[in-house]
Amino acid sequence: MSRGELESLLRFYAESGLDFPLEDEAPNRFAAETATAPTNSQESPARPPAAKPERLPAMPDAEAVALAKQLARAAESLDDLRKAVESFDGCNLKLTARSTIFEGGRRGAPMMIIQDAPGRDDDASGEALTGPEGQLFDRMLAAIGRSRDDCYMGFVVPWRVPGNAVPSPLQASICRPFIERQIELARPDFAVLLGNGATKILLDTRENILQLRGRWQELRTESGHALPVIATLQPRFLLDQPAQKRYAWTDLLQIRDRLGTTKKDA
Repeated sequence: MSRGELESLLRFYAESGLDFPLEDEAPNRFAAETATAPTNSQESPARPPAAKPERLPAMPDAEAVALAKQLARAAESLDDLRKAVESFDGCNLKLTARSTIFEGGRRGAPMMIIQDAPGRDDDASGEALTGPEGQLFDRMLAAIGRSRDDCYMGFVVPWRVPGNAVPSPLQASICRPFIERQIELARPDFAVLLGNGATKILLDTRENILQLRGRWQELRTESGHALPVIATLQPRFLLDQPAQKRYAWTDLLQIRDRLGTTKKDA
């Protein structure tokens, strides 16, 4: 391979979410020796029975969902919940993510920002909403006279999905108890759902973000906690589709007006 071809291949791997090796050195498959099968079965040494493979956190199942609910209910504070999320091994996304990103912003803020999952820059830095997306988000807040001190951040799924894809329904179902409990413990006055993924998952709807954005709705957790929410466009989407910023601006004006009437903001 030439240097240019190698760089192109590595760039393809990184953009596909394969941004770290599973082994320190690549195995040389061509150098592996093929064992010769014994001709006499009596000369073959007895093989011990194969050990049962350890259960790895693959796709979420009913057992993993039940465990997530149990851990979420047991958390009595945001710190308790953070520890529970960081120690949880029931979701396959944790195997490929560098960081578990539980929260961002300021606890106690009147507004909670919820995304579907961390992005590539978030996963690399261990912080919520970083890189170009985070810079655009900061400018959006500044446009209405606000900053990150005015919001508390969370994710439906606290681990990056390879390729910055939307979490699958199974991945979302296992992590949903954690974000619902986070909402209950943070107790914001309202929440902003950033993007199509978080909106469809938390509002349990098939409508897309362009149909749902800009309308105040109610999010109700499994335990019955109700919270006003509004959906708007994700910074990641706006970077690719800058013409859609006019819709985000009208949503920001509603958010600004709502912040002006919140008790925590008074």
